[in-house]
Parts: sequence; C-alpha cells; structure tokens
Amino acid sequence: MPRKTMTTQLELFPETHSTAATLIPHWQSLPDDTRHAVTRLMARLMMEHAGATEGESYHEA
Repeated sequence: MPRKTMTTQLELFPETHSTAATLIPHWQSLPDDTRHAVTRLMARLMMEHAGATEGESYHEA
C-alpha cells in the first residue's frame, strides 16, 4: 500500500490570530483619489495578466 504524504501549513504570522479582526472600510467611504488609484491599479493588473496569458508581457527583462 502506498504511503500517503502529509502536508502541513506553516503559520507565518501566528500572533495575528489572537488579535481582533481589522474592519475593512466600505468602498464608498474611501476618498475619491484612493478609489481612483485602486481602480487604475486593478485595471493595470488585469491588462498585464491578460497580456501574459496571450504570450505578451508588459514587464521589461
């Protein structure tokens, strides 16, 4: 019978489990410039990802 390997997940930040969860602000409550910056960054990330899947890359070597 083949032996099953057991994998374990390391806790990189174990002290964070003992603290209270951080509240995430509502999107509408963020300042306009923050929302615009996040939107631009997410659009760029998606465009770069789409280019990478088509064999293109926007990153310089």
